[in-house]
Amino acid sequence: MSQVFNTNVVWSHDYELSSKDTSTQIASLFSGTPPVHDHQGEIILTEETLNILGDEDFFLRLSDIEQLYLGFDDLYPKHYIRNFGLFCQPLRISANTGLKRITIYLVVGYNGFHCNETKRLFNVLKQLLS
Repeated sequence: MSQVFNTNVVWSHDYELSSKDTSTQIASLFSGTPPVHDHQGEIILTEETLNILGDEDFFLRLSDIEQLYLGFDDLYPKHYIRNFGLFCQPLRISANTGLKRITIYLVVGYNGFHCNETKRLFNVLKQLLS
């Protein structure tokens, strides 16, 4: 199975974001601080799976994805990314594996300033899922 997309990623589960305290939220506003996240690694997308290899490995079949959303929401507000998300937005993926529902937030290809790869991944996933 060939790779369709591959780059670095910082990410969190929804339940991890819901437990963030005020100091975490404030720290994300300072220069040089990456977007709020709990895990980091490498994201590898194939035509059938989304895989994250890093401090916590994560695997998801594309057929399990129910929703993609690029942007901010109540769990991942704009102040979680420096410059209030001016140059970067998270990608929310909601899925149902049959055993449980999963929601993760990804910031893809972050290089200290922007994360244009997040939008690219969103577009590639939309294409693969259509």
